[in-house]
Amino acid sequence: MVHGCLIDWPPVLPCNSHPGSSGYLLVMSHSTDTSLGQKVSALLTTRNLGRPLHYAHTVTSTNTLAMEAVQLNASHGTAFLTDYQTNGYGRRGRLWQAAKGQNLTFSIILRLPISDTVTGMVPLAAAFAVSEAVAKIVSPNNPQLKWPNDILLEGRKICGILLQSFGAPVTPMVLGIGLNVNQSIFPPELSGSATSLLLATGQHVDRASMMANVLLRLEKILELLSTDPALIRKRYTENLMGVGKSCQITGVNEKIIGTLIGIAESGALILETRQGLRTIYAGDVSLYMAYN
Repeated sequence: MVHGCLIDWPPVLPCNSHPGSSGYLLVMSHSTDTSLGQKVSALLTTRNLGRPLHYAHTVTSTNTLAMEAVQLNASHGTAFLTDYQTNGYGRRGRLWQAAKGQNLTFSIILRLPISDTVTGMVPLAAAFAVSEAVAKIVSPNNPQLKWPNDILLEGRKICGILLQSFGAPVTPMVLGIGLNVNQSIFPPELSGSATSLLLATGQHVDRASMMANVLLRLEKILELLSTDPALIRKRYTENLMGVGKSCQITGVNEKIIGTLIGIAESGALILETRQGLRTIYAGDVSLYMAYN
């Protein structure tokens, strides 16, 4: 449910459309102020990502809206952006908490010309793309990638990514991204593990400019993934936390300790254990550093 406006499926104009163009969902605020969606649209330099861009001040979940739009054949690049989610979620159904109007929470529909074996690299490529946009803001600090879908800054999470797919190659995928931008106070349970661009730099960051930059980097990296996945895997691994170190992988029914070797072609994690090499697939485990 979107609060403050009516939803009609389809057709209604998204916020960066013009009369006569196709659209799927009207999610514009009734406020006379320029919305975040309008600001982002004005700054876009992408060819496809964020075109069209749907915006609402409050939604249940942008991924849920995007998944519904896929059923109506929404095009590649269609994006859903909000200032606040009432029921945001991440990997394995975990709750995603973000303060109202301070961060970036959005989802994008992807229809990529990649093989089934490379699909698992999509969230990793997305994490790498977002980390590049973050790096420009926080320099000389360098964000680190935590397999499979997190971005860390000074050991604290600044961004999470969720990929939902329909289970076959060249079929739609929904990529959800939550980036902490201007949030300065986190709930007690997250205060020791979360950070934001504001906390890292001491300065407020323009969210619209940040999202436009993220979408541009994401578009370029995803295009490269379709032509040279080995290069994306190499660049991701260069920024991956824990390579060459002892790590503990916590799965649904087991814990595995070994040395993190790198990333497989499928995007899976390669771990060297006492029993030999193990391949750990995204979606099944979480990665924690083993300190003893």
